[in-house]
Amino acid sequence: MNEVQSAPVDPTIIAICQARLAHQPVEGFLLGRGTSSAAVMFVGEAPGAHEVLEGRPFVGQAGQEMNAYLERLNLTREQVYITSAMRSRPYKEKVIVRASGENIISRSNRTPTKAEILAHAPLLDEEIRWVRPKIIAPMGNTALHRLIGSHETVTSLHGKLIEGPVQQAVSLEDASAGYRFSTETYMIFPLFHPAAVLYNRKLSRLIESDLDILARMISG
Repeated sequence: MNEVQSAPVDPTIIAICQARLAHQPVEGFLLGRGTSSAAVMFVGEAPGAHEVLEGRPFVGQAGQEMNAYLERLNLTREQVYITSAMRSRPYKEKVIVRASGENIISRSNRTPTKAEILAHAPLLDEEIRWVRPKIIAPMGNTALHRLIGSHETVTSLHGKLIEGPVQQAVSLEDASAGYRFSTETYMIFPLFHPAAVLYNRKLSRLIESDLDILARMISG
């Protein structure tokens, strides 16, 4: 059985990426997990509260849906690599006033900004180099835009195989340098994010159809 592990990213790269967001409303940090021999690398958006607490990608409700994805594909977490565009949880705070008059601060998930995703871009670059997956499956628009740019959406591209380069950070030292496209080409298969079906159950049939297509590509 394959060993579940994180890519051996240089600690210097991790430290630089973490320092970039030291004063931003983010918390926690985790790398992806899986196997270096994964045929498929799944890329999500960012960790949530459950992921930060447990130190693993895709747990909680979204994790249950992720497990359903894998079951449909007849795969296990030991056979794939699961990661995200950003490695810390982006949050927003809200003051809640209790009946007693006490004020408490509540944190909820938010979509990461483009600058935050770029700050952590070298981490995903390193994971892709380590795994060298046969297929990269971005789940949701955040992951899709991180890989191919923001000119398309998952709604228009889901279930379609794309062959081409992916965006990589230009510079580890200077995040403002932005992206450039890789010289290598990859097979990219966009999927709806597992959490999407929690808000729109009508997506279930589309997701199942897309996963069936992906399963045939993996086996073929």
